[in-house]
Amino acid sequence: MNFYDLEALVAIVDYGSVVGAAAGLHVTQSAITRRLRSLEDALGVPLLDHKTRPLQPTRAGLETYTFAKQVLNSVSDLKAAVVDDGEPSGGFRLGVARSLSGTILTESICCLRAEYPKLIIQAFSRWSAQLMDQITNRTLDAAAVLLPPGETPPATLIGEYMGTESFVVVAAKASPVPTSSTLHDLSSYGWIANPHGCGTRRAMESALAAHRLPYKIAVEVEGHELQLSLVAQGVGLALVMPQVFRASEFRKQLKVVKVADFLAEQAVWIVHASHIGRLASVIETLRGVVKRSLHLKSNQPELVRS
Repeated sequence: MNFYDLEALVAIVDYGSVVGAAAGLHVTQSAITRRLRSLEDALGVPLLDHKTRPLQPTRAGLETYTFAKQVLNSVSDLKAAVVDDGEPSGGFRLGVARSLSGTILTESICCLRAEYPKLIIQAFSRWSAQLMDQITNRTLDAAAVLLPPGETPPATLIGEYMGTESFVVVAAKASPVPTSSTLHDLSSYGWIANPHGCGTRRAMESALAAHRLPYKIAVEVEGHELQLSLVAQGVGLALVMPQVFRASEFRKQLKVVKVADFLAEQAVWIVHASHIGRLASVIETLRGVVKRSLHLKSNQPELVRS
Protein backbone atom coordinates (compact mmCIF):
# COMPACT_ATOMS: atom_id res chain seq x y z
CA MET A 1 0.00 0.00 0.00
CA ASN A 2 1.33 3.45 -0.91
CA PHE A 3 0.24 7.01 -1.65
CA TYR A 4 -0.53 6.24 -5.29
CA ASP A 5 -2.77 3.30 -4.36
CA LEU A 6 -4.81 5.57 -2.07
CA GLU A 7 -4.91 8.24 -4.78
CA ALA A 8 -6.30 5.72 -7.27
CA LEU A 9 -9.15 4.67 -4.94
CA VAL A 10 -10.12 8.28 -4.22
CA ALA A 11 -10.10 9.10 -7.92
CA ILE A 12 -12.28 6.10 -8.82
CA VAL A 13 -14.87 7.01 -6.16
CA ASP A 14 -14.81 10.71 -7.09
CA TYR A 15 -15.11 10.14 -10.84
CA GLY A 16 -17.30 7.04 -10.61
CA SER A 17 -15.22 4.95 -13.00
CA VAL A 18 -11.73 3.66 -13.78
CA VAL A 19 -11.83 5.58 -17.07
CA GLY A 20 -12.57 8.85 -15.29
CA ALA A 21 -9.95 8.21 -12.63
CA ALA A 22 -7.30 7.48 -15.26
CA ALA A 23 -8.13 10.66 -17.14
CA GLY A 24 -8.15 12.72 -13.94
CA LEU A 25 -4.76 11.42 -12.80
CA HIS A 26 -3.26 11.36 -16.33
CA VAL A 27 -2.32 7.68 -16.16
CA THR A 28 -3.47 4.56 -17.99
CA GLN A 29 -6.53 2.58 -16.99
CA SER A 30 -4.34 -0.46 -16.35
CA ALA A 31 -2.29 1.59 -13.88
CA ILE A 32 -5.43 2.54 -11.98
CA THR A 33 -6.63 -1.07 -11.92
CA ARG A 34 -3.21 -2.26 -10.74
CA ARG A 35 -3.10 0.29 -7.92
CA LEU A 36 -6.62 -0.62 -6.79
CA ARG A 37 -5.76 -4.31 -6.75
CA SER A 38 -2.62 -3.57 -4.73
CA LEU A 39 -4.66 -1.69 -2.13
CA GLU A 40 -7.31 -4.42 -1.92
CA ASP A 41 -4.59 -7.08 -1.51
CA ALA A 42 -2.94 -5.07 1.26
CA LEU A 43 -6.23 -4.65 3.15
CA GLY A 44 -7.61 -8.07 2.34
CA VAL A 45 -11.09 -6.82 1.40
CA PRO A 46 -12.86 -5.68 -1.80
CA LEU A 47 -13.18 -1.90 -1.91
CA LEU A 48 -15.54 -1.44 -4.87
CA ASP A 49 -18.82 -2.97 -5.95
CA HIS A 50 -18.14 -3.68 -9.62
CA LYS A 51 -21.80 -4.48 -10.30
CA THR A 52 -22.85 -0.85 -9.89
CA ARG A 53 -22.58 1.99 -12.42
CA PRO A 54 -21.13 4.39 -11.55
CA LEU A 55 -18.78 2.36 -9.37
CA GLN A 56 -19.68 2.55 -5.69
CA PRO A 57 -17.43 1.75 -2.72
CA THR A 58 -18.22 -1.17 -0.43
CA ARG A 59 -18.55 -0.44 3.29
CA ALA A 60 -14.83 -1.12 3.70
CA GLY A 61 -14.17 0.93 0.59
CA LEU A 62 -16.05 3.92 1.97
CA GLU A 63 -14.09 3.79 5.24
CA THR A 64 -10.83 3.50 3.29
CA TYR A 65 -11.87 6.35 1.01
CA THR A 66 -12.57 8.62 4.00
CA PHE A 67 -9.15 7.97 5.52
CA ALA A 68 -7.41 8.13 2.14
CA LYS A 69 -8.99 11.52 1.43
CA GLN A 70 -7.60 12.86 4.69
CA VAL A 71 -4.15 11.51 3.83
CA LEU A 72 -4.20 13.12 0.37
CA ASN A 73 -5.40 16.42 1.83
CA SER A 74 -2.65 16.30 4.46
CA VAL A 75 -0.03 15.70 1.79
CA SER A 76 -1.44 18.59 -0.20
CA ASP A 77 -1.34 20.78 2.93
CA LEU A 78 2.27 19.77 3.52
CA LYS A 79 3.20 20.66 -0.05
CA ALA A 80 1.48 24.03 0.25
CA ALA A 81 3.25 24.77 3.54
CA VAL A 82 6.74 23.68 2.48
CA VAL A 83 6.95 24.08 -1.28
CA ASP A 84 4.51 26.94 -1.81
CA ASP A 85 5.36 28.81 1.43
CA GLY A 86 1.88 28.17 2.80
CA GLU A 87 0.08 29.61 -0.23
CA PRO A 88 -2.96 27.55 -1.31
CA SER A 89 -2.31 25.80 -4.60
CA GLY A 90 -3.73 23.00 -6.70
CA GLY A 91 -7.40 22.43 -7.36
CA PHE A 92 -10.36 24.20 -5.76
CA ARG A 93 -13.80 22.98 -6.83
CA LEU A 94 -16.43 25.65 -6.19
CA GLY A 95 -20.19 25.37 -6.53
CA VAL A 96 -22.74 28.17 -6.55
CA ALA A 97 -26.52 27.82 -6.48
CA ARG A 98 -28.01 28.70 -9.85
CA SER A 99 -30.07 31.58 -8.51
CA LEU A 100 -26.87 33.13 -7.10
CA SER A 101 -24.44 32.34 -9.89
CA GLY A 102 -25.07 35.43 -12.00
CA THR A 103 -24.45 37.61 -8.96
CA ILE A 104 -21.43 36.08 -7.23
CA LEU A 105 -19.76 33.50 -9.47
CA THR A 106 -17.76 35.90 -11.65
CA GLU A 107 -16.56 37.98 -8.70
CA SER A 108 -15.68 34.84 -6.74
CA ILE A 109 -13.49 33.53 -9.54
CA CYS A 110 -11.81 36.90 -10.11
CA CYS A 111 -11.10 37.48 -6.41
CA LEU A 112 -9.77 33.96 -5.84
CA ARG A 113 -7.53 34.13 -8.90
CA ALA A 114 -6.13 37.50 -7.80
CA GLU A 115 -5.49 36.41 -4.21
CA TYR A 116 -4.34 32.83 -4.89
CA PRO A 117 -2.61 32.74 -8.31
CA LYS A 118 -1.45 29.13 -7.81
CA LEU A 119 -5.02 27.93 -7.33
CA ILE A 120 -6.68 26.02 -10.18
CA ILE A 121 -10.38 26.85 -9.96
CA GLN A 122 -13.20 24.66 -11.25
CA ALA A 123 -16.58 26.37 -10.91
CA PHE A 124 -20.05 24.85 -11.24
CA SER A 125 -23.57 26.29 -11.13
CA ARG A 126 -26.20 23.78 -9.98
CA TRP A 127 -29.22 23.48 -7.71
CA SER A 128 -28.40 23.63 -4.00
CA ALA A 129 -29.36 20.02 -3.24
CA GLN A 130 -27.01 18.78 -5.98
CA LEU A 131 -24.17 20.93 -4.65
CA MET A 132 -24.53 19.57 -1.11
CA ASP A 133 -24.62 16.02 -2.44
CA GLN A 134 -21.38 16.70 -4.32
CA ILE A 135 -19.68 18.05 -1.20
CA THR A 136 -20.84 14.96 0.69
CA ASN A 137 -19.42 12.80 -2.11
CA ARG A 138 -16.17 14.83 -2.07
CA THR A 139 -16.50 16.00 -5.68
CA LEU A 140 -16.77 19.64 -4.55
CA ASP A 141 -14.72 21.52 -1.96
CA ALA A 142 -17.16 24.32 -1.07
CA ALA A 143 -20.41 25.87 -2.25
CA ALA A 144 -22.72 28.83 -1.75
CA VAL A 145 -26.24 27.42 -1.50
CA LEU A 146 -29.79 28.60 -0.92
CA LEU A 147 -32.11 26.96 1.62
CA PRO A 148 -35.62 27.78 2.84
CA PRO A 149 -35.61 29.88 6.03
CA GLY A 150 -35.26 27.64 9.07
CA GLU A 151 -33.70 24.78 7.09
CA THR A 152 -30.04 23.89 7.66
CA PRO A 153 -27.41 21.92 5.69
CA PRO A 154 -26.91 18.20 6.43
CA ALA A 155 -25.21 17.48 9.75
CA THR A 156 -22.34 15.78 7.91
CA LEU A 157 -21.26 19.14 6.43
CA ILE A 158 -19.90 22.34 7.92
CA GLY A 159 -22.36 25.14 7.21
CA GLU A 160 -22.12 28.85 7.91
CA TYR A 161 -25.24 30.96 7.66
CA MET A 162 -24.48 34.16 5.76
CA GLY A 163 -27.86 35.90 5.79
CA THR A 164 -31.19 35.96 4.00
CA GLU A 165 -31.63 36.99 0.37
CA SER A 166 -34.93 38.49 -0.79
CA PHE A 167 -36.68 37.78 -4.07
CA VAL A 168 -39.28 39.90 -5.86
CA VAL A 169 -42.14 39.07 -8.20
CA VAL A 170 -41.85 40.88 -11.53
CA ALA A 171 -44.40 41.39 -14.32
CA ALA A 172 -44.48 43.21 -17.63
CA LYS A 173 -45.03 46.92 -17.07
CA ALA A 174 -47.91 46.89 -19.56
CA SER A 175 -49.62 43.89 -17.92
CA PRO A 176 -52.81 44.29 -15.85
CA VAL A 177 -51.15 42.74 -12.77
CA PRO A 178 -51.58 45.22 -9.85
CA THR A 179 -48.32 46.36 -8.25
CA SER A 180 -49.91 45.53 -4.88
CA SER A 181 -51.36 42.03 -5.09
CA THR A 182 -52.18 38.88 -3.17
CA LEU A 183 -51.49 35.26 -3.98
CA HIS A 184 -55.10 34.96 -5.10
CA ASP A 185 -54.55 37.80 -7.58
CA LEU A 186 -51.45 36.09 -9.00
CA SER A 187 -52.97 32.61 -9.24
CA SER A 188 -54.64 33.44 -12.54
CA TYR A 189 -51.32 34.20 -14.24
CA GLY A 190 -48.68 31.83 -15.55
CA TRP A 191 -45.08 31.74 -14.34
CA ILE A 192 -41.73 31.81 -16.12
CA ALA A 193 -40.19 29.20 -13.85
CA ASN A 194 -36.92 27.41 -13.27
CA PRO A 195 -36.99 23.61 -13.66
CA HIS A 196 -37.67 21.40 -10.63
CA GLY A 197 -34.95 21.68 -8.00
CA CYS A 198 -35.20 25.46 -7.67
CA GLY A 199 -35.92 26.55 -4.08
CA THR A 200 -37.72 29.78 -5.01
CA ARG A 201 -40.04 27.92 -7.36
CA ARG A 202 -40.77 25.43 -4.58
CA ALA A 203 -41.50 28.28 -2.15
CA MET A 204 -44.04 29.88 -4.50
CA GLU A 205 -45.65 26.52 -5.31
CA SER A 206 -45.98 25.75 -1.59
CA ALA A 207 -47.42 29.18 -0.77
CA LEU A 208 -50.08 28.89 -3.47
CA ALA A 209 -50.87 25.30 -2.51
CA ALA A 210 -51.35 26.36 1.13
CA HIS A 211 -54.13 28.66 -0.09
CA ARG A 212 -55.49 25.93 -2.41
CA LEU A 213 -54.50 28.00 -5.41
CA PRO A 214 -52.97 26.68 -8.65
CA TYR A 215 -49.38 27.23 -9.73
CA LYS A 216 -49.51 27.62 -13.50
CA ILE A 217 -46.37 27.20 -15.59
CA ALA A 218 -46.25 29.39 -18.68
CA VAL A 219 -42.67 28.49 -19.63
CA GLU A 220 -40.06 26.42 -17.82
CA VAL A 221 -36.63 27.82 -18.69
CA GLU A 222 -33.24 28.55 -17.08
CA GLY A 223 -31.39 31.86 -17.20
CA HIS A 224 -32.44 35.10 -15.53
CA GLU A 225 -32.18 37.32 -18.60
CA LEU A 226 -34.11 34.88 -20.76
CA GLN A 227 -36.80 34.67 -18.09
CA LEU A 228 -37.02 38.46 -17.78
CA SER A 229 -37.17 38.87 -21.56
CA LEU A 230 -40.22 36.59 -21.59
CA VAL A 231 -41.77 38.49 -18.69
CA ALA A 232 -41.26 41.75 -20.61
CA GLN A 233 -43.16 40.21 -23.51
CA GLY A 234 -46.10 39.50 -21.22
CA VAL A 235 -45.65 35.71 -21.23
CA GLY A 236 -45.89 35.40 -17.45
CA LEU A 237 -44.52 36.35 -14.04
CA ALA A 238 -41.10 35.59 -12.57
CA LEU A 239 -39.42 35.52 -9.17
CA VAL A 240 -35.88 36.98 -9.10
CA MET A 241 -33.44 38.72 -6.76
CA PRO A 242 -33.76 42.54 -6.70
CA GLN A 243 -30.20 43.02 -7.99
CA VAL A 244 -30.93 40.73 -10.94
CA PHE A 245 -33.98 42.86 -11.75
CA ARG A 246 -32.01 46.12 -11.45
CA ALA A 247 -29.17 44.83 -13.65
CA SER A 248 -31.45 43.51 -16.40
CA GLU A 249 -31.55 45.22 -19.77
CA PHE A 250 -35.33 44.64 -19.67
CA ARG A 251 -35.92 46.45 -16.34
CA LYS A 252 -37.62 49.46 -17.99
CA GLN A 253 -40.21 47.09 -19.43
CA LEU A 254 -40.89 45.45 -16.07
CA LYS A 255 -42.49 46.28 -12.73
CA VAL A 256 -42.11 44.84 -9.25
CA VAL A 257 -45.25 43.35 -7.74
CA LYS A 258 -45.58 43.47 -3.96
CA VAL A 259 -47.41 40.40 -2.66
CA ALA A 260 -49.10 41.08 0.68
CA ASP A 261 -49.37 37.44 1.80
CA PHE A 262 -46.07 36.05 0.50
CA LEU A 263 -42.54 36.73 1.74
CA ALA A 264 -40.00 35.53 -0.83
CA GLU A 265 -36.77 34.82 1.03
CA GLN A 266 -34.04 32.20 0.94
CA ALA A 267 -31.19 31.66 3.40
CA VAL A 268 -27.65 31.81 1.98
CA TRP A 269 -25.13 29.32 3.37
CA ILE A 270 -21.49 28.54 2.71
CA VAL A 271 -21.00 24.78 3.05
CA HIS A 272 -17.92 22.59 2.90
CA ALA A 273 -16.60 19.28 4.20
CA SER A 274 -15.18 18.98 7.71
CA HIS A 275 -11.54 18.69 6.59
CA ILE A 276 -10.50 21.64 4.42
CA GLY A 277 -6.88 22.11 5.52
CA ARG A 278 -5.05 24.37 3.05
CA LEU A 279 -8.35 25.71 1.68
CA ALA A 280 -9.41 27.46 4.90
CA SER A 281 -8.19 30.87 3.73
CA VAL A 282 -9.74 30.32 0.29
CA ILE A 283 -13.15 29.68 1.83
CA GLU A 284 -12.72 32.76 4.02
CA THR A 285 -12.19 34.81 0.85
CA LEU A 286 -15.33 33.23 -0.61
CA ARG A 287 -17.30 34.33 2.45
CA GLY A 288 -16.16 37.89 1.89
CA VAL A 289 -17.25 37.83 -1.74
CA VAL A 290 -20.71 36.55 -0.82
CA LYS A 291 -21.15 39.24 1.84
CA ARG A 292 -20.07 42.00 -0.56
CA SER A 293 -22.11 40.80 -3.51
CA LEU A 294 -25.46 40.11 -1.88
CA HIS A 295 -27.77 42.36 0.11
CA LEU A 296 -28.20 39.92 2.95
CA LYS A 297 -30.37 40.33 6.02
CA SER A 298 -29.22 38.52 9.15
CA ASN A 299 -32.42 37.37 10.80
CA GLN A 300 -31.22 34.18 12.45
CA PRO A 301 -28.06 33.33 14.40
CA GLU A 302 -25.05 31.89 12.62
CA LEU A 303 -24.94 28.14 12.88
CA VAL A 304 -22.04 25.84 12.21
CA ARG A 305 -22.82 22.16 11.84
CA SER A 306 -20.36 19.31 11.77
